[in-house]
Amino acid sequence: MWKLFFDTCYLFSYLIIGRRNRRWFREVKLFDYRRKLNLLRGAYPELDWRHVYMRKGGCSLAFMVNNKYVFKVRKFNSDIESIKRYHYEKLVTDALAGVLPTRIPKMTLMELDGLLFSKSELIPGKMLIDLPLKKLIANREKLGRQLGGIIYKLFNSNILPELKPANCDPVDCGFIHCDMCSNIVANPDTMDITGIIDWEFAHYGSLKIDFIGIFRVRRKMRKTDIAVEAMWEYYRLRDAAQKAGTAPKKAPIKKKPAKKTK
Repeated sequence: MWKLFFDTCYLFSYLIIGRRNRRWFREVKLFDYRRKLNLLRGAYPELDWRHVYMRKGGCSLAFMVNNKYVFKVRKFNSDIESIKRYHYEKLVTDALAGVLPTRIPKMTLMELDGLLFSKSELIPGKMLIDLPLKKLIANREKLGRQLGGIIYKLFNSNILPELKPANCDPVDCGFIHCDMCSNIVANPDTMDITGIIDWEFAHYGSLKIDFIGIFRVRRKMRKTDIAVEAMWEYYRLRDAAQKAGTAPKKAPIKKKPAKKTK
């Protein structure tokens, strides 16, 4: 749908008076998507580019080709900090390989004509948020249990300890996705979670951020109670691990000494 929308807008841009105005519209409002797509076509001529699916995220454009590969590029490449996000996301996803009970993208970075692209294999399924509300509600327990297990593994993974801030709460501090709501991939037939994508905002933080992140962006998710089921599953796993003596040890919070009164 997004590909059709962008192509239609590009055609309408011919009606804009003035070459400079047309160029501004295509580069700013349409994120120069044609140039980026043509660069990919030139770099990967062996792929079938006749049917390309396109998605528009918060900071990136994604092109899905052959129902197998996903190419991502920033909407605007002039922001150095924005470009660094891809390098950071690759660092995180490489560290998480084999840690979670679901798939995450394995990224390859490449530069084409001064633009940074990422390439990964397409995780099969559909975005959870795009599935019918009734289907989400009917499967909320199953989805919640799976998400709870994923968050438990992620939060207690202790990957990339060099990223942990010095002031991180030793009890409520673990690795979190931080933007989970719109980035959960599920099999629409079995309603199993098949992957979690877009890890550029992952960091060490509070557990509640990921629970809130399951529903905070979309009203549809707030109607499902999936987040509640995920919380129950997380704490069930935590309590079971503590009982078995296999829970990760957390350092106690150091209390500040009380001020002496004169």
